[in-house]
This record gives sequence, C-alpha cells and structure tokens, in this order.
Amino acid sequence: MRLFTILIFIFLSTIAVRAQSYFQKTYGGSATETGAAVDLTSDGGYIVGGTTNSFGSGSNDVFLVKLDASGDTLWTKAVGTGGSETGAWIEQTADDGYIITGTNGSLYLNKVDVAGVSVWAKSYGGSSSDEGKSVQQTPDNGYIVAGFTSSSGAGSIDAFLIKTNANGDTTWTKTYGGSANDRAYSLDQTSDGGYIICGQTNSFGAGGSDVYLVKVNSTGVVQWSKSYGGTGNEEGRSVAETSDGGFIV
Repeated sequence: MRLFTILIFIFLSTIAVRAQSYFQKTYGGSATETGAAVDLTSDGGYIVGGTTNSFGSGSNDVFLVKLDASGDTLWTKAVGTGGSETGAWIEQTADDGYIITGTNGSLYLNKVDVAGVSVWAKSYGGSSSDEGKSVQQTPDNGYIVAGFTSSSGAGSIDAFLIKTNANGDTTWTKTYGGSANDRAYSLDQTSDGGYIICGQTNSFGAGGSDVYLVKVNSTGVVQWSKSYGGTGNEEGRSVAETSDGGFIV
C-alpha cells in the first residue's frame, strides 16, 4: 500500500497576473507510513514528521523526512526503540534540529539534530495511556507540549500540558478538564507569555463533544476556558493567536 502524500501549494501573485505551482510526492517503503505534520525549514525546504512501519527497529517508529524546496528527499530517519513510537507533531528548533512529540504509551518527546539523529528522548505521564499532539520551542529554549492523559486529572481522559527545559526535564505539568473525556490537540504561545490550547471536551458545552479552548498563563494556570458547538459533536484541531490579540481555531 502506498504510504503518505504531501501536497503543498505555493501561490504567487501580482496586480496583473496570478500563477500557481505545486508538487505532489509520496515517501515510504513497502508497509504503511503516515505523515502527521510538516514544517518549513530555514533552508527553504521542509521537514515531515509521522510514523513508519517499513523502517526502524520497532512495530512503529517515528518517521522523519527532510525535503528540499521541490519536495525531493534529502534524508529519511526512523527514530525509536524496539517498542512502538508514533509521531504526531514536528517543529524545527533554534539550533536547526527538530523536536517531535507523539506517543510510546506515554507522552513522547524526541529532540534530534540537524541530520535527524536523536539527541535525547523522554517519556512523560503515568501508568495509563498518555499522548503528545503538539509541541513548540519556548523562548528559554525549553519546550511546551500539549496532548492528553489517562494517568491523572479529573476525568478518565484530560487535556495535558507539559513545560520542559532545554534537556526535556519537566518544569511543570498541568491537566485540564472535567469528569468526562477532554483532549488537547494543538497549542500556540501567546504574546503575553502564556499559551492557548484547543481540543475537544465531553465535560462541558452543549453537545456530546464540543470544541475546547483554554487560555493559560506562563505557568499553566487557567485564565479562562470556553466550549463551542451545538448538540452534535465538534472538536478543535488547530489554534493560533491572531494579530489583533484574538485566536483562530
């Protein structure tokens, strides 16, 4: 079966004309690969993070694909152990390496260098299932990670936020949610030094599940939380702060 596809559209426009160029490529081996996230890199190319079943030492491994500006492969890496690791998000770091989050049963964070070689890998959480879904490097060269946990919190699943230092050591952790299932899928650092988290809540709102938006300060303390939706099911998958100080979900 053929693997994953990245489709990137680049739009160029002038007053008089509008042109479009694009490429479409597939990457992987003889088994199944999944692309979960892509980031533009400082050299004008791209880094793709996801999961591979074709390569590596475990049943699943984190899959990294470095591309040039045309989508041609510069290198690929399978990062993991003899167990199962999946990649959910990747971002380039200030040293031109990359930070990846996902799950290995626990919430999983892996820092790799510019060539995709692992510098360190850490697991966070407890005795139950925990997953990382979004990560960003912070101004202190540490990391902020959002996901969800079954190991702690008020419900069977809660939104999970972890702040680490540059070596991946935990600075603080927070859980958010109520008595039902609540998850964080995306985060963004905000201009006031805090964070905005979005995901899904079954504890609050009008429907079976609703979009869940939580604004916290620099130490993870809730400033406000909101739910959005109707009587059916909604969830938020991505959030960013906008130039007017608001948020787009």
